[in-house]
Amino acid sequence: MPLQNGGWRTTTYDESDGFGTMGGRDRVEAAALLAKQYPNAYLVTTCQRMDYVLPTLASTYAEELCALGVPNERIIKEEVSINTGTSVEQIMRIAQEKKWKQLLLLSSEFQLPRIQAFYEQAKGDIAVTFVSSESVLAKHDMASAARFEQVKQTPAYQMRLAAEARGIAAIKNGTYCSAPIEDKKER
Repeated sequence: MPLQNGGWRTTTYDESDGFGTMGGRDRVEAAALLAKQYPNAYLVTTCQRMDYVLPTLASTYAEELCALGVPNERIIKEEVSINTGTSVEQIMRIAQEKKWKQLLLLSSEFQLPRIQAFYEQAKGDIAVTFVSSESVLAKHDMASAARFEQVKQTPAYQMRLAAEARGIAAIKNGTYCSAPIEDKKER
């Protein structure tokens, strides 16, 4: 989300795009908590911006992780991918290059089934655990669980779930194509 000072920040559940609610900030906060829980793990932040505006999403995520106490040397910025499908491909490429045997993929609960569908399509041999940012935050703050339940009742969240279901169906039947940039811009 662009800031008035020219900087960028991740989105909240109160912000949306053409597909509904977003919640990127929660992913960053959950990743920072997991970084404390797994002090030897690397964090891979992903994605270019679909319109190639700088900074990349990967850089924005990395900057926010550093602000939350994650050392920069533990963050790998993947700035090639332009959408969820290419992010999964690039993460798998990095994991193979680094000879990692297991990954934990963190995202919003609504997005995990689509990420898993892309992973299954890639037929990787790396063991992957899929974790929702909501579950991580709820374990650390019970108020988060109540807030997520409220978010799930909003029209924007329901809109996102419907879009995700259409995306998963398209991945499985081989007709998936990324949506136009204009639909993905924050509103």
